[in-house]
Amino acid sequence: MSKAAKLGAGASFGQTQTISARRAAINANTSAPTEGAPPPVKLSVDVISLNPDNPRSELGDLTDLSASLRDHGQKTAISIMGRFAYLEGNPGREGDLEPDTKYVVIDGNSRLAASREAGLTEIKVMLDDGLGSNPDEILESALVANIHRQDLDHLDEAKALDQLLKVHGTQEALAARLHRSQGWVSQRLALLTLTPELKQRLQSGEESAALLRRVGKKKAEEQEEHLQLLKEKEAQEAADKKARAELRAASNRQQQAQTPPAENPPSEKPSRPMPNPAPSPDHYAVIKRSVSDETVGGDLPKPRDEAGSVGRLPSRDPEVLSELIIAELDVPTRRRLTELLVDYKTVETKRMRAEQA
Repeated sequence: MSKAAKLGAGASFGQTQTISARRAAINANTSAPTEGAPPPVKLSVDVISLNPDNPRSELGDLTDLSASLRDHGQKTAISIMGRFAYLEGNPGREGDLEPDTKYVVIDGNSRLAASREAGLTEIKVMLDDGLGSNPDEILESALVANIHRQDLDHLDEAKALDQLLKVHGTQEALAARLHRSQGWVSQRLALLTLTPELKQRLQSGEESAALLRRVGKKKAEEQEEHLQLLKEKEAQEAADKKARAELRAASNRQQQAQTPPAENPPSEKPSRPMPNPAPSPDHYAVIKRSVSDETVGGDLPKPRDEAGSVGRLPSRDPEVLSELIIAELDVPTRRRLTELLVDYKTVETKRMRAEQA
């Protein structure tokens, strides 16, 4: 079966399954399909009426939305229901619908209006007559869709909630229906008790909804004063938070200034140890040799007399020889030798005491 056969003639939907005789008669008289629609499909923007019960009191500036639909296309289909199904649940609203339309938009009022403003001739739709059988269900369907997008005007949202509250009876029941908390419902309903001046400042964006929801729970004559107290409290909390942040930053800077830099900061790769320099020729020289090359036993210089001739060793006594050798040294070498002898004597003394113990 072709797509045209499935959809039927004209702009309306066709039928893809068996329907009741009553529904067939409705379709024949109204050309409004209510069953068997294969969503989403495209319909002419002229056959869909804006919803007179939409939660939005005003559509606002549609310039940006119109440009987006024109340049980038429609990403999400709007939700509609048949005109006859709408009037079944909303008797007496015939005059509120746009003439010569066959459907009513439930979710997508702004997109439908923006499409018309952009000069588009068609729009993607999803048909669902189960969106509401009475005004309250239709309002609830539209409200839920707007809440999920979080772009509904604050006062319009509060008005819709107030209307639904009359249907569900309690804030708890309404919250459960909307899958929200009772506090969420209560805070939004509080906006309806604001003074006209505060409502106007809310609409203009001069005051935040978060603050005014708390103000709305006060008596009318106390609201302005309470608002100022809340704003002063917020300003003080912000100032305290900023001061704490600056104090922490100053403390961190002071600690960094007091911490001395590392003398040898670790490098990513260990450096190779520098080789020891080669010792100089006289590095191990302790005893200064005599000018003469003549030595005794190849080690010690022979003693010389006053005339400078080489003589015999005056003694074999080690102490006498040590004094003789030391006398031949220059002052720095003599001092160094003395230190070595003292260190050696200290070590020997400790060794001997250890052996005796």
